[in-house]
Amino acid sequence: NPYFFAVDADGNQLPYVDNVEHRLFETPDVFNLWIINGEIDFQNRHVGLDSFTLFKENEENGDYQVMIGSSAGHVAIQMNLTTKNEPLREFFNNRDVRVALSLAVDREAMNELIYDGLLTPRQYSPLSKSPQFYEKLSNAYIEYDVDQANSLLDGAGYERGSDGIRVFPGTSDPVSFVIEGTDQPGTQGEQAVLQVIKYYEDVGVKASYKGFERSLYEEHWGANEIEAAWWGGDRTVLPIVAPWIFLGTMIDRPWADAWGKWRNSGDSDPNAEEPPADHWIRDIWAVWDQIEVEPDSDKRNELFTQILDIWAEELPMVGYLGESPALIIVKNGVHNYLPGFPIDDTTGDEHLLNTETYFWESA
Repeated sequence: NPYFFAVDADGNQLPYVDNVEHRLFETPDVFNLWIINGEIDFQNRHVGLDSFTLFKENEENGDYQVMIGSSAGHVAIQMNLTTKNEPLREFFNNRDVRVALSLAVDREAMNELIYDGLLTPRQYSPLSKSPQFYEKLSNAYIEYDVDQANSLLDGAGYERGSDGIRVFPGTSDPVSFVIEGTDQPGTQGEQAVLQVIKYYEDVGVKASYKGFERSLYEEHWGANEIEAAWWGGDRTVLPIVAPWIFLGTMIDRPWADAWGKWRNSGDSDPNAEEPPADHWIRDIWAVWDQIEVEPDSDKRNELFTQILDIWAEELPMVGYLGESPALIIVKNGVHNYLPGFPIDDTTGDEHLLNTETYFWESA
């Protein structure tokens, strides 16, 4: 690329690689087959941790290495505080309910059962490697305490019916909601959400999971037709650079679907809705407005901590696990990739450092 701005120390034009080919696959099984057959040169996205053993066993056959980084993603649920289901909206907007559904889940057991103990119990929050890491949020309400979860739900007015499932106050209608996502049958993501659903039922809350093709999932949150989402959350390496999940304005993590649309587009979006004047999401936005005009980086970080304090208090979305290892497939002959760094969308995933210097070893 003669238009790239840099050359190497010897004056050679960068980048060294002059062609990148992307292939589309229909199912994870097809993609995994490409990997073990040696058809993938360099990739992290969709390289599943649950297939680590398969990939390692086929390194020699596929002529590649499995390198390890750390994922910025989280195992988390977004309960849509703006759902069109009014009784459910009231339920989700009750802080004690969100705290209860955090305390109701045994993160340690889920980590061992599904992820071989490789993840870390935590809320959705900046990674421990992040300059914005905030232990107060990371560790907020992550203990497993069924008694306290039940007490909070009782205190919120959601009594159990004869079948043990709680009902909406003044009705016999069960507290029940649908969790939507894109995790397909047999994946760790689907196993995790089904395990969470079992924990919810233990405290009298009924939920079910529906996995969709991504375009259908996008249609649902685009129309604010989603009750809860199983989409985790990333952008946690440098969240002050990419704060949209923390602001509720990244709508595919729809914890504030209609309010986020209003913040993004005002009344031009028919599914947008202005939040109540006294809602804490406005406090988050007010702090962010200060950050955007603050020239001093230290002061910006101090201000961002105020947003994290609100998150630690309110739990806008409930996180369960994070700090996952991330797998990167690197074909033998590809050089200059440095493993061990965080993998996050904002920082280019596996392309964080020195991408222009990657090169193929000459045959």
